[in-house]
Amino acid sequence: MTEDHFWSDFEHVRGEVDKATASFYTYLTIHATAGENKDVYRALNRHPSFWNIQLYSLQSTFFITMGRIFDNGKDAHSVHKLVSSALAHPEFFSKEALARRKTEGGKTSPDWLAEYIYNAFEPKVEHLRTIKKQLSPFRKKFENTCLEIRNSVFAHTLVKNREAVAEMFGKTEIVEIEEILYVLQDLVQALWQLYHNGRPLDFGNTSREYKNRVVEETRAALIGLLLPPV
Repeated sequence: MTEDHFWSDFEHVRGEVDKATASFYTYLTIHATAGENKDVYRALNRHPSFWNIQLYSLQSTFFITMGRIFDNGKDAHSVHKLVSSALAHPEFFSKEALARRKTEGGKTSPDWLAEYIYNAFEPKVEHLRTIKKQLSPFRKKFENTCLEIRNSVFAHTLVKNREAVAEMFGKTEIVEIEEILYVLQDLVQALWQLYHNGRPLDFGNTSREYKNRVVEETRAALIGLLLPPV
């Protein structure tokens, strides 16, 4: 694997994580806003079929995307492949590689670069293994909260009975899904900082601003339904 191939896989996984995050919080925010704001509720009910299909599409996107992120198939472009590639190629995170990236495109070496590279974090394989350790328990959380729904309802329509589907969704705890999404966002952010800035792997300090952005944008769109047409 080349460094370019690795970074292409990273960008793919980061995009999938962002897609899962956006679909999950958009779905929750539509429900929450309609429950809190009677005017929004009435606006949505002017076109109920349209909004029901949007909500179903958001559910489908979330569960299918999460399935792709955690797919452990040999050829899958999943988070597992990304982590395995990082472990197999610690040279991508060396000080030499970082210095090369900082001067790509013919840029001259700035005065601060030598000290910057000297102080940069150069991980050993045991450091990179912490990424896998961080992810591992959340693979099990995904299997316990999302995998059955993804496989039986959205990927293959194995379950059609409404009560059975409702029971499966009832087992899915929102807090647990939020934990999974946070760990994925945290992992992606830590890997980005290591690769681009030579920062030590530091888990658990990622801001939850990604959630706030989705919630605020969705609320603004729903409130916009109440404005008179221009």
